[in-house]
Amino acid sequence: MKHILVVDDSTTNLKFVESILKDKYKLVLAKSGERALRYLEKNTVDMVLLDLMMPEMDGFETFERIKQLELNKNTPVVYLTADVDVESEIKGLKMGAKDFIRKPFVPEVMLKRISHIMQLEELMHHLEEKVEEKAKQIEQISFETIATIASMIEAKDSYTKGHSVRVAEYSALLAKELGWDSKSIQNLKYIALLHDIGKVGIPDSVLNKPGKLTEIEFDVIKSHTTIGGDILKDIETIPDVALGAKYHHERYDGKGYPCGLAGEDIPVLARIICIADAYDAMSSKRVYRDSLPFEVICEQLKLGRGTQFDPLLLDEFLKLLTEGRLVINSGGPKQEKTLSTESSVLLNQIMKNIEEGNQKNDKYDFLTGLLNRKNGESAIAEAIKKDKGCLAFIDLDNLKKTNDVMGHLAGDYALKCVGEVLSQYSENAIIARIGGDEFLYYVNGVDENIVTGLIEEIIDAFEKKKEQDKYLSFSSLSIGVCFTNTSDTYAEVLQKADKALYHVKQSGKAGYYFFTYIEGINNHKNSVDLEKLANSLRMSGAYSGSLSVEYREFTKIYDFVQNLVKRFDYNMQLIMITLEPKDYENIDIDEQEYAMNCMEKTIQASLRNVDVCTRFSGEQFLVVLFNAKKEDVTLITNRIFDNFNKIYNNKAVDVSYDIANLLKSE
Repeated sequence: MKHILVVDDSTTNLKFVESILKDKYKLVLAKSGERALRYLEKNTVDMVLLDLMMPEMDGFETFERIKQLELNKNTPVVYLTADVDVESEIKGLKMGAKDFIRKPFVPEVMLKRISHIMQLEELMHHLEEKVEEKAKQIEQISFETIATIASMIEAKDSYTKGHSVRVAEYSALLAKELGWDSKSIQNLKYIALLHDIGKVGIPDSVLNKPGKLTEIEFDVIKSHTTIGGDILKDIETIPDVALGAKYHHERYDGKGYPCGLAGEDIPVLARIICIADAYDAMSSKRVYRDSLPFEVICEQLKLGRGTQFDPLLLDEFLKLLTEGRLVINSGGPKQEKTLSTESSVLLNQIMKNIEEGNQKNDKYDFLTGLLNRKNGESAIAEAIKKDKGCLAFIDLDNLKKTNDVMGHLAGDYALKCVGEVLSQYSENAIIARIGGDEFLYYVNGVDENIVTGLIEEIIDAFEKKKEQDKYLSFSSLSIGVCFTNTSDTYAEVLQKADKALYHVKQSGKAGYYFFTYIEGINNHKNSVDLEKLANSLRMSGAYSGSLSVEYREFTKIYDFVQNLVKRFDYNMQLIMITLEPKDYENIDIDEQEYAMNCMEKTIQASLRNVDVCTRFSGEQFLVVLFNAKKEDVTLITNRIFDNFNKIYNNKAVDVSYDIANLLKSE
């Protein structure tokens, strides 16, 4: 039975209201506002019927004080009044009164109005519960999505398992110590979970390099801040989410990156994440070292006070640390094994954002430090128009064999070595990496003898590197060379250099040829060349199994596939296969690489020759199944896993997969 408090200074009115309502409601009667307030301080009611005109404390003042009571601040209030003044009625409604019931009371009117208000309050309460429940569901979906992305980031960086989750928890503890409200703390946790998202755009060979980084490699690592900021800049569901990713490596003294912000110009959430990030890096056990002793960590943090870290924030963090209150659940948030629909969409969006960001902003190839294809070709095309010159089309031989036998880290290393050799001869030259294993080297205004000497020096320098490095044992350079005139177009010159390079390949690789030196090359028959090329490809096994490409090439194929999906409604499935080490504390990098190589061979052998796969990270592969239905995916993945288990028996990794359907109608 609903509980109603009736407040009126007239005993007659109280008795009359009681006679009307007593059969339907539980009633409490009060003759003044003071008595009503004393009752409401300790008891809850479902409605207050409040006389407007009372001595000492009128209905308006009583209502104001009811709204200050914790137990009944949201209780609906209905005024009882003989006052027909419009201004009083407007004032009461502005204060939040639900209705007015006029004196003298009409029993049927009073019962109907109270009943309607009660029903409306129940509906509103039910709606609020539903909204709150939906908000929690959305929040949970958001958290699962963010946690999934954080897990994807850490799968790419084999040294930092659980890092993002721990940084988020440490940041939240510091924010709580600073007195932040719960909503702001939760938002900070989301931001901290994604602070390293830019690492998805960093090559594995740089991200997981165990030794000292070169200057170029360190610049590549530092770019994860701007990449992360670009990926997250348009996401509006998490306020300020891009600030954590972009600015968490800024320093309080202004010597950080990417913008060199100083002091309080750095967003406070980034200053908090900076401290939590540094602490976790020192306190976590890594593959290449143990965690640092407690005393050393404290000393290192203090050394950064006022230089790397905000001094006031650091003092609060050190207080938590030294008092033993910097304690988190090491297990982190519960992760789902399969991606939710929202996560799959966001994963696809991130892949697209990374590729678009690279096309829009990147001038240099991350791995080699040379110009990328777009900028290199543009620069060479302009140079050809201005003066005579020479274009060398350079191919790194046997890259696929290096990848298959020694792993993709060795392949990346070989490509990097080519970049280093070419950079030694960069004076007055334009150098670019234009494909997986292809490079362009262009110089203006040189004669044949100079070019011949230059090309031979480049080949000799690479061979000397090869003699000293077992990872280059399968590698060599094939080079096609073509002189240019200002009347030539870039496409024409490239085609001639490519024909010269083809001649080197047909002659056994590892050498160079000039286009004008090849007898009959200007008139050779395409049909004969194509037949030779086709036979060569068949002999090399390039037609067997699925297509395996580098990630950047994969994204181009992925965009092409999406266009097929949109135009022809083909069924396409995107599969992410993850090989997660069972023991991250004692991970064996060589064993992980061996498992990845086994899986790559298995995928290539198990898929059809229309499917495409790539290594996405140090623990993951991406596969596009062409025109495959959902019901076929389980069959295909089971075949992959069965074949994998036949050639890999160590059981040092757990294998799982996630699926996203690329069909736009779904």
